[in-house]
Amino acid sequence: MRRALLIALLFLLAVPAAADARRGRCVAGQAGPTCTVWTAKVVSVDDGDTLDVDIRGDGTRRARRIRIAGLQAMEQSRYSARARAGDCHAVDATLRLERLVRRSGGVVRLAAQDPESRSRGRFIRTVAVRSGGRWRDVGTGQINAGLGLWWASTSESAPNSSYRSLLQRAIAARRGLFDSDACGTGPSAASPLKLWVNWDADGDDTANPAGEWVKIRNLDTVNAVPLGGWYLRDSGLRRYTFPADATIAPGGTITVDVGREGDDQTVFSWGLRAPVFENATYDEKAMGDGAYLFDPLGNVRALMVYPCTVACGDPLVGAVAVSADPAVLRESVTLTNVTSGPLDLDGYVLKSPPYGYHFGTASVLQPGESMRVLVSGAPEDDEPLLKHWGFARPILRNGGDVVRLSTYSDITVACTAWGDKTC
Repeated sequence: MRRALLIALLFLLAVPAAADARRGRCVAGQAGPTCTVWTAKVVSVDDGDTLDVDIRGDGTRRARRIRIAGLQAMEQSRYSARARAGDCHAVDATLRLERLVRRSGGVVRLAAQDPESRSRGRFIRTVAVRSGGRWRDVGTGQINAGLGLWWASTSESAPNSSYRSLLQRAIAARRGLFDSDACGTGPSAASPLKLWVNWDADGDDTANPAGEWVKIRNLDTVNAVPLGGWYLRDSGLRRYTFPADATIAPGGTITVDVGREGDDQTVFSWGLRAPVFENATYDEKAMGDGAYLFDPLGNVRALMVYPCTVACGDPLVGAVAVSADPAVLRESVTLTNVTSGPLDLDGYVLKSPPYGYHFGTASVLQPGESMRVLVSGAPEDDEPLLKHWGFARPILRNGGDVVRLSTYSDITVACTAWGDKTC
């Protein structure tokens, strides 16, 4: 008995005291789920979304690296406080975080839905600083200032809903990253560009990385846009850098295929074995992502964040009527222009989950005209008002299904449903 008690006592002495954890809101100052919460003393600020802290009450003075949940600041290449350097806006984000920590007396509040959630060995936490007598969320301030992207996470999803809306407001206000010449006047500055991303590949996304792609259109019908040295990225660290001879012709469009298909002229291969873009969800996880095109100076020149949650109108809403025929031998979807002007469906997608039909050029509907999209048939047999989805089998469920026309940012333009399904 004495031996067992002695072993137990030695074990208790060897284990550090439990950290001074409690329960509280995951995102300081916001309603939402509750998390495990700690306070900590900041040892150092590494960059705009990472810091080292000593957690109070854990019985050690060990510095632990914290990755701020939901926030992706631009990358630094030099981290010394005396000689910081990196992508445009990277140092600005770091300096802002340092100021916030300093005003908080070096003390921060950490919170996590899963205390073990990590990214590259760093603990993922929402971080708050003390200001005006209350805790204020750091990620909210960084994104609101345009000094970071929304980085959606399934394990630490509490900030997702608010951060994606904050980001879209920062974009609309052209703050920080989203001021297209904040890093200096970049190449082809007078040529406007449009970008859209297909984030939902047909079927199982993980088995079909080539089903994800980004299209970039040069809206300048006179001047080409050379893309050598430009890069495309999502909200993570994954980026595709264009080769030196890459160019978008006047009025032209190029595609970046996430998989391995491409000709390095109009279709460029990212070369990845797994999908890049998170699928949008409307549950408590509130997932989504964005695609961002940067010029060589670090200016964001074109982007798309999804799903849209701020100012989500579209010119085609109410302008197109959609109907469907699920009968096997004539399975099809029909779209009708119900306005008095022409409508261009290029840049829109017809969705019958888990499948999507992507309209391209030559998809214009004149007033009163209807376009039929046959589920079967080969796309090379398309006509102006008759398109072919390309399936060799039915995809519309007779007993009930839904088909909607939407933007790539997931704004529903028109919808039809039947049977046991609703729009």
